[in-house]
Amino acid sequence: EPPKGQKGGPAGAHRPRAPTGQKDNRPPDRFQLTFPLRTNYMYAKVKKSLPEMYAFSICMWIKSSASPGMGTPFSYAVPGQANELVLIEWGNNPMEILINDKVAKLPFAINDGKWHHICVTWTTRDGVWEAYQDGTQTGNGENLAPYHPIKPQGVLVLGQEQVR
Repeated sequence: EPPKGQKGGPAGAHRPRAPTGQKDNRPPDRFQLTFPLRTNYMYAKVKKSLPEMYAFSICMWIKSSASPGMGTPFSYAVPGQANELVLIEWGNNPMEILINDKVAKLPFAINDGKWHHICVTWTTRDGVWEAYQDGTQTGNGENLAPYHPIKPQGVLVLGQEQVR
């Protein structure tokens, strides 16, 4: 379970501590995914289709061990493009975000066995992106798939890269 009281990303998402005697504001367990083993077959597929997107924010709580290569926490593939939108970390490389096969390295330090809240925002205008870890902006850039909207009707998978 992610730690309480951590700030979120750009939208100001956070999980404040509930005052004594009040109900904790955490989401129900049904929104929690756990991958207890490092495999190439454990994943979750989201059934709801996404519309065309000109901007997005992806945020998640994530915990990874010190061993290299967390894998793919998030992938979105459309017909003809398996890497329409992918969050991936492989080998000893930093986490990367791929949009339409264009890559930005994300300056996250998360392989310490602790829970971290990470967010990535992106807009098609100039391909501007920002990365946040535990409520602090850790990086930003531009020219990441500029003026390329994220295509609709793809397949969203948590925990695995897609090959289409």
